[in-house]
Formats: sequence, structure tokens, C-alpha cells
Amino acid sequence: MPGDFLLTALIVVLLPGTGVLYTLATGLGLGGRAAVLAALGCTLGIVPQLMLATLGLATLYATSSGVFRAVQIAGTLYLLFMAW
Repeated sequence: MPGDFLLTALIVVLLPGTGVLYTLATGLGLGGRAAVLAALGCTLGIVPQLMLATLGLATLYATSSGVFRAVQIAGTLYLLFMAW
């Protein structure tokens, strides 16, 4: 398990997004406690966006069977491509 965590942490640090850069900068400048709070803030900032995107897609799928069917077909084709 520690090896998995270290690999994941290495990938996150090598390919940082804005949240990771902010957390690292805060941690280096203000310490570990501030870095944890920065990471928590970044996570809490993503949650409303995730909820709105999920609700929007659910509404779109519920009201338009054509869009839902297109996503089903695209997903099937993607899985077949990945299996090939």
C-alpha cells in the first residue's frame, strides 16, 4: 500500500494542476497545516462544480433519449476499442 501511495503522489507532483500547485506553494510558504487547509479548500471548491455537472447531465439524459442513446453507443465503442 505505501508503494501505491508514493506512486500516486509522484504522478500528482509531476503533473500538477492548479490545486496541487496552490497546495504545494501554501505548504512551502506557510507550513503543513496551511497546506492541509488549502487542499481541503480546493476539494470543497470542486464539489459544487461536480454536483452541478452531474445534475445537468442527469437532466439532459432524462429529457433527451437521443443524447442518452448516443452516450451509450459512444461508451460501448470506447470499451470495445480499449478491449481491442
